[in-house]
Amino acid sequence: MYKKISNIAEREFIEKELGIKYKFPRLYTPSSVIDGTQEAILSIITMDQRNHISYAIWGLLPNNYEGEWSDFQKALDTLNVSKENLNSNGIFEESYHKRRCLIIITGFFIYHLHNGSLYPYYVYLNAKKPFYMAGIYNILDDGFITCSMLMTKTTGIVDKIQNLSTTMPIFIPDDLRNSWLNSKTDMNEINHILNLPNTLELKAHPIAKEFFKNDITYESMLEPVYYEGIPLP
Repeated sequence: MYKKISNIAEREFIEKELGIKYKFPRLYTPSSVIDGTQEAILSIITMDQRNHISYAIWGLLPNNYEGEWSDFQKALDTLNVSKENLNSNGIFEESYHKRRCLIIITGFFIYHLHNGSLYPYYVYLNAKKPFYMAGIYNILDDGFITCSMLMTKTTGIVDKIQNLSTTMPIFIPDDLRNSWLNSKTDMNEINHILNLPNTLELKAHPIAKEFFKNDITYESMLEPVYYEGIPLP
């Protein structure tokens, strides 16, 4: 289960790199660690509003849900959903067909368990470069957007390091952004995009355990920490 990601890029850099503006630019704040267990806010691009970047609460809620976000997450953790479950659960199925989104990040975190100790790793493209995770979303009656990130089986560098889970996020390359967000794209093509192999050249290295307290800085995340006996990329 992925519960922490990173989006440390400055707003202007994101807009320049992705060629799209934030709808409410003053609300954006870079964050070294975005903790999904704390009702966190993500930057996303939705099918409804493809021409700007919106904000969403991480953790999908049903459209007609009226209770607390935290109560629903206790009943069903929707920070992530595997691609195999998209068509087997009504909460996810309609969103997958009608409300797909792109979640903007600059990195995410994986873990390696070694000799009874847990070691965090930071996975990224390169310094502060944003990229897309595949997601789905709902819009609540009050206008708030909630979302989940989509997961697949581990491959590449994530598979080499991560030993507590066999899943990883699905990434959408920029040249498929419009197809993923287009309501007219045939679902056979959407399913094909969802099953494409990852082509991003991901980097990874172990980071300081201050990460577990959510007080690690981006500068220290970029500095590899070497622990005896754990794998290096």
